[in-house]
Amino acid sequence: MKAYRAAEGLLWPLLVTLSLLLAWEAAIRVLSIRSIILPAPSEIVSVMIARHDLLLTHLWPTLSLTLAGFALSVVGGIIVAILVTFSNIMRKGFYPVIIVSQVVPKISIAPLFIVWFGTGTISSLLLAFLVAFFPMTINSAMGFQSVDEEIHRMARAYMASPWQIFWKVQIPHALPFIFSGMKISVTLAIIGVIVSEFVASQEGIGYLIKLSAGLLDTPLMMAAITVLSISGLLLYCIIAEAERFAVYWQSETALQTAMAA
Repeated sequence: MKAYRAAEGLLWPLLVTLSLLLAWEAAIRVLSIRSIILPAPSEIVSVMIARHDLLLTHLWPTLSLTLAGFALSVVGGIIVAILVTFSNIMRKGFYPVIIVSQVVPKISIAPLFIVWFGTGTISSLLLAFLVAFFPMTINSAMGFQSVDEEIHRMARAYMASPWQIFWKVQIPHALPFIFSGMKISVTLAIIGVIVSEFVASQEGIGYLIKLSAGLLDTPLMMAAITVLSISGLLLYCIIAEAERFAVYWQSETALQTAMAA
C-alpha cells in the first residue's frame, strides 16, 4: 500500500516534467532557436554523456563542500537551538542577533570571505555553512519549543529527569522540524558553494558554469546546471527518505488520515 502511494505520488511530477521537456524540444525545433541561445533537452543530454568526465570532475568538489557545509550547519544549528531553548540569556540576547543577521545578503559576504580566507575551500565551506545555518537553527528551535506544557508536567509527575524529558519527549517532537530544516539547508548549502565558486575558484560546477558562459558554450553550461540540479534533488530525496524512517509515526498518521478520507 505504501509503495503504491509512493509510486502514485511520483507519477504526476514525472508526467509534468516529461511534458515540459517535450514542449521545450518541440519549441526549439519549430522556432529554430540556436543552441547558443537555448539548447534543446536532447542536446543537453548528449553533452552530459559526451562530457561526463569533465562534469564529474567538477561535481565532486562542489558536492564535497556542500555536504561538509551542510553537516556543520546541522550540528551547529541544533546546538544553538538547544541553547536558545534552555538558556534565557541565549534566547533574549543572541536569538534576535541571529535573526537580524539574515538581513545581510549572503552573496555580498562572499568577496569578504575571499579576502579573509583566500580562494581555497575554507571560504566556500564557511559560506555554505552560513547560508544553511539559519533555517536549521530556526526550525530546530521551533521543534524543541513545540512540546505542550501539559506533556512536560505529566513527565515530571512520573519523576522523569530533565535529560529524560529532553531525550524522550522533546527530541521526538523536534524531529519533524529538524528534518524540515535539513531539507531547506541542503539546498541553500549548494547555493552558498556555487556563489563562492562564481566569485573565485578554479574548480567546481560554479566555476564550470562561469567558464562555459565566458566561452559562449551554452550547451555545456546547461549540462552543468542540469547535473547540479539532479544532485541537489538526490540530496533532498535522501533526507526525505531518512525522515520517513526516523519519523515513522508521522508517516503512519498521514497514511491513516488519507485512508480515512
